Amino acid sequence: MSSALAAAAAPAVSGPHLAYVSRSAHFEIIANVDPHISLRVLNYFAQRDLVPSVFRSRRVRERLEMRVVVPGLSDHDASVIAEKMRGQFAVAAVTLEMMVG
Repeated sequence: MSSALAAAAAPAVSGPHLAYVSRSAHFEIIANVDPHISLRVLNYFAQRDLVPSVFRSRRVRERLEMRVVVPGLSDHDASVIAEKMRGQFAVAAVTLEMMVG
């Protein structure tokens, strides 16, 4: 295989952060109903050029229940994002769980 083909076949992700590729950060967010809160939550990922693989939101009375899954996010970055979400005025609770697979 030529070196150009080998480079094209190589994974786009390399280096020490490879350990995070098979892990996903699962965020569960409970927030007061606010027309902008979903965008504010998603903006934390957009600022890092990340696109969640799952985003679900449902209204239950005067609360929004959101679920966001982001593959390949490190424990540290996920914790920082969760803490920033907790600082939002409309957010009542954020639960973060790191899952393999």
